[in-house]
Amino acid sequence: MREEGGTLGRGVRAGLLMACVPGIPWAALALGVALVEFLRGGNTELAARDVRYGVLLTGGSLLAGALMGLVLAGGLALASRVLTRRWGLTLTGALLGALVFPAEFLVVAVGTDGAVAQLGTTFLARPFMTAVAAAHSTDTVGRTGRRAWLWASGPAREQRPTPVTDSP
Repeated sequence: MREEGGTLGRGVRAGLLMACVPGIPWAALALGVALVEFLRGGNTELAARDVRYGVLLTGGSLLAGALMGLVLAGGLALASRVLTRRWGLTLTGALLGALVFPAEFLVVAVGTDGAVAQLGTTFLARPFMTAVAAAHSTDTVGRTGRRAWLWASGPAREQRPTPVTDSP
């Protein structure tokens, strides 16, 4: 059971990476624009709207990332019971990553009022974030330990990954 808790934590960390890389820059931009509007003595309604967008994008990206990570961890944990090869888990991670990424697209759509540039850039990030999910899938289920940032520090660090066989 302790291994599955580790899988859950690693999955959430990977999901947060997948959601926050495309979403948080837009939140920072919105908050920066709000600061400029406020400091230069511009329209405070626009500044308040931009602060709201920044908060929506930040909170939404964190929530979407946590949900994406839960789906990734759960799907990969189930798949790891059947799949023993690394490429099978990598393909499963890629498929799950592609399926859960629209949650972040929805957050950006809501947080930017459907701004075309932000939505287009977020849409173009989907293949890269799918590749991130695929690349981290074996670490997420605990089969390899190549990405140290996914592994928790402290007592949970004593868990060692179980090896994946590449031979038939």
